[in-house]
Amino acid sequence: MRYSYLQATLWAILYVLLVLSPLFLMLLHPSPQGRGFWMEFGVALGFVGLAMLALQFLITGRFRNFAVGFGSDNLLQFHLATGVVAMCLVLAHPIVIFIADSHYLVFFDPTENFMRAFAMAGITIGVVLVVVLSVWRKKVRLIYEWWRISHGLLAFLVLVAGVAHIIQVGHFTDAWWKQAAIVAIGVAAVALLIHTRLIKPHILKKFPYRVADVVAERADANTLVIEAVDHEGMPFDAGQYAWITVGETPYSLQQHPFSFASSADEPRRLTFTAKPLGDWTATWSDIEPGTPAYLEGPYGAFTLRWDSPCGSVFLAGGIGITPIMSMLRTLADRGDERHYVLFYANKTWEAVIFREEIEELEERLNLEVIHVLEDPPPWWDGEVGYVEPEVLDRHLPEPCSAYFYYLCGPEPMMDLVESELVRRDIPLPKIMSERFEIV
Repeated sequence: MRYSYLQATLWAILYVLLVLSPLFLMLLHPSPQGRGFWMEFGVALGFVGLAMLALQFLITGRFRNFAVGFGSDNLLQFHLATGVVAMCLVLAHPIVIFIADSHYLVFFDPTENFMRAFAMAGITIGVVLVVVLSVWRKKVRLIYEWWRISHGLLAFLVLVAGVAHIIQVGHFTDAWWKQAAIVAIGVAAVALLIHTRLIKPHILKKFPYRVADVVAERADANTLVIEAVDHEGMPFDAGQYAWITVGETPYSLQQHPFSFASSADEPRRLTFTAKPLGDWTATWSDIEPGTPAYLEGPYGAFTLRWDSPCGSVFLAGGIGITPIMSMLRTLADRGDERHYVLFYANKTWEAVIFREEIEELEERLNLEVIHVLEDPPPWWDGEVGYVEPEVLDRHLPEPCSAYFYYLCGPEPMMDLVESELVRRDIPLPKIMSERFEIV
């Protein structure tokens, strides 16, 4: 993704300051007498864990001005990683305290204080479920819509219980203004959740769309054609994506992110292409033209760099061609004359989505296409196997460092190609990646 090191550093500093802000607040006067290093260390873990949980609502709120340039896939990977860290901190919080002073085990004793014990157990179970169900959602075969609602609900309950626990214990929050500050953290997180789940869908109702067509593509893929209804559509940059809801209401759990496949010069008639790999995409072929639709976006930093003097190199695998097709279609519509190279990896020749249109784009653009087939037909004389270093050696343009690189495809392919480009001294700001597995 495109971002400057200065920008990344500033966002990192801001995040750390926000995570540590409850600690700074609690240490302000009046501050209670210390109870030993390990006791206070365990308490500090709880404060930091709570702050990280609250910030999760900001990271996933899809705010365009938040962490601009990182890309939503990177932000959601960061969300997952920090969620795991927050879980470890929240779980370590009571463990360290119990080791420091076993007397505090009474906090889990329902006969001593039922509500306190219930809250402590609820926080512990809730934070574990939030992370475990996110990391292993597909392995436990939890339907996306059920995971989405359980994820948000559990995170909300854990946060509320955590705020209540801090105020109830009261060791560092005996002053009313400290209690108010802790409550404000919880209220801010809840407000972010309300904005994402209720206010945004209300805004979407003012800009309706409808399904104009569903076009069958190769490899069982389908293209969803969506038209704006009585408005100018959604201007976007080639390579970005939108969250799609198909149905009568935008207040639906059935909301998924898909890359634009159409040219950025056609904001009123948008196309999205997907394979039937999920419960919802398997129903695309059954969607009737005229069905209402709602789009939230555009999002993403995986976009064309128009300041490239030479051109760009695209590396796609399978359905990863989708955002790159948006880029190629946009370039063709704008009559771009720079040099472009497309590496496109697929299992078979018949599985090459947009095959005929790519051939047309070779005529409209200064485009060189290298198809790489895992299982080629007998007559095939092109590249065979995977996009490996030898394939790059034969077809990468020179000088390599003068081009921008756009990668989208299966994880193994992207990991290999990214490392190869770095090894070839391609500057990191010139390597843009888009990973579809973000939810």
